Amino acid sequence: MGFNIFSPVKKIKKKDKDIYDSLIEIIERFAPREHLSEREAYYYNYRIMDAYKQPLLDLLEIASQIDRYRRDPEGHSRRLFIGLKAFYDVKGRLSLRDAAQDVALVRRFRDLLIYFYGKTDLSGQDIRGILKDIQPL
Repeated sequence: MGFNIFSPVKKIKKKDKDIYDSLIEIIERFAPREHLSEREAYYYNYRIMDAYKQPLLDLLEIASQIDRYRRDPEGHSRRLFIGLKAFYDVKGRLSLRDAAQDVALVRRFRDLLIYFYGKTDLSGQDIRGILKDIQPL
């Protein structure tokens, strides 16, 4: 039994999993496969930027709670919106009330529900109903 120590094939070291990887793994078990590239581009890739690390971790933690989403979709959606607001408004310039009326943030919220949960049947009126009585956690 001989080993060729001069072989150009290198052993690939496995990367240690961090908390982001474990949350992403949970999310990928239930999230629609066709939106993986959007999740990577708009959410997962932000873990390399220091300012977004904690808000992203909080958002992914909330998004990974599929059982809570199935039990109470509206309540969980409100928590998701608060996490999304913290992620996109890192400096905290918007109040929660202003964020619920911000067209771009509401559009990102709708996209988040599509990318993570496959909820394509929500109308603008449904989303406004969810965000109508939103309160800080």
